[in-house]
Amino acid sequence: MLKLDLFDLERRETLRVEGRIEADDEGLPFVNEKPFNVVLNATWAGSGELVVVGGVVGAVSQDCRRCLDRVKRRVDVDITLLFAPPDLLEEDDTETHRLEMGVREIDLEPYVREEVILAIPAFAECRDDCRGLCAGCGENLNESECKCSPGGIDPRWDALRALENK
Repeated sequence: MLKLDLFDLERRETLRVEGRIEADDEGLPFVNEKPFNVVLNATWAGSGELVVVGGVVGAVSQDCRRCLDRVKRRVDVDITLLFAPPDLLEEDDTETHRLEMGVREIDLEPYVREEVILAIPAFAECRDDCRGLCAGCGENLNESECKCSPGGIDPRWDALRALENK
């Protein structure tokens, strides 16, 4: 867990928070290979706002969107989080998080997790020239040629082909 002790931060200029997080939420288009390493530095801004900056490093694997092979990629995300008391928040400000008065600590994990999830592309490709799968037989065209008969066009498309010829 990434807990930021606000009372401890008041006694220092900057407070370093280190930890590890899992991004194992169901429904995500990736799987993290191991926990992400997180290093954050928190400091108070002059107007009562809290600024947290740092980074997250880790690795994820995703399915290639063309051939469905597993793709491993490094994740290196820069993080900047802003927290402000309710009286300093603008009504339409979606970037600054609410900082309630009298709170002793903030759990930064959900905020960091959200930044990591948003930074990882939803789709991966194993390589730029990935040929994908054959639409007819499902053969991985990166590994071998398919065994489909050439020119075999589904007869259900004949009506559209007839419109094209008019």
